[in-house]
Amino acid sequence: MIETSLKEYLGSQSGLSKQLKQAMHYAVFSGGKRWRPLLLLSIYEMLMGMRKNTGLPQAVKAATAVELVHNASLVHDDLPMIMNRAERRSQPAVHIKYGNATAILAGDALYTLAFEVLGQISPSSKALACIRILSNSTRSYGLIGGQAVALESKHKVMKMNTLHYIDLKKVCSLLEASADIACTLASADDSVHIIMKSYASNLGLAYQMIDDISADYIRGGETLDLDEEFIIPTSRNSYTGLLGFDKARTEVEKLLAEAEDLIKPFPHNEALREFVQMIQERIP
Repeated sequence: MIETSLKEYLGSQSGLSKQLKQAMHYAVFSGGKRWRPLLLLSIYEMLMGMRKNTGLPQAVKAATAVELVHNASLVHDDLPMIMNRAERRSQPAVHIKYGNATAILAGDALYTLAFEVLGQISPSSKALACIRILSNSTRSYGLIGGQAVALESKHKVMKMNTLHYIDLKKVCSLLEASADIACTLASADDSVHIIMKSYASNLGLAYQMIDDISADYIRGGETLDLDEEFIIPTSRNSYTGLLGFDKARTEVEKLLAEAEDLIKPFPHNEALREFVQMIQERIP
């Protein structure tokens, strides 16, 4: 459903501004995991239970919008003047394939398309609420703010609170927005909003910390057995570099245990438990 919806909204790659359209398609259909839209739909379906769910098409629109914003942020984040990444998902980054100018425009177009999609949600009161949630998550105190702090810290020795802030914004903002939007569409209580956002944030932080553990502890390009005596952190600007392997892994396990505890009271939580298990399986 997510893939179909993305294709419908992105439309044709021909006609005027052909290169821009091709860059947008390339950014979105380059192998992403669709984690954020899947999380949104999973939370929505859990909260709606086994009732006849006529609102699912509206949730799919919201999930589509979140995925469009996620990919827009990646296109901009990879640019030479930001984080300067030549590859994304084992393929050339959008700016490498289409040039910097087209990459900037493609990111802009994906951002604006996302809010057009949200505006089509019915009823209009929920569309407005979803627009507010996603805009708050992406503004200067959200995802884009996290990108700015990451850029400012690029050539500095990272402090723990700075690294934590960056990941809360760059990684967790859209996950929290996905949870918040799902709760809004399901007309959930405020307490449920708080629980689901905390669950999503825990997943995001745990995922990012595992990335650090996996990426930092190498020697000669080969992954080592996870023996503290023989493991060397390659960067101080990471959780493993700042905390050490054992503490970083302990923190991951704590975050995932808390996430599982948060969803225990909810019936039909099987999909959300699978998210936790998926991340647990990535722990080296």
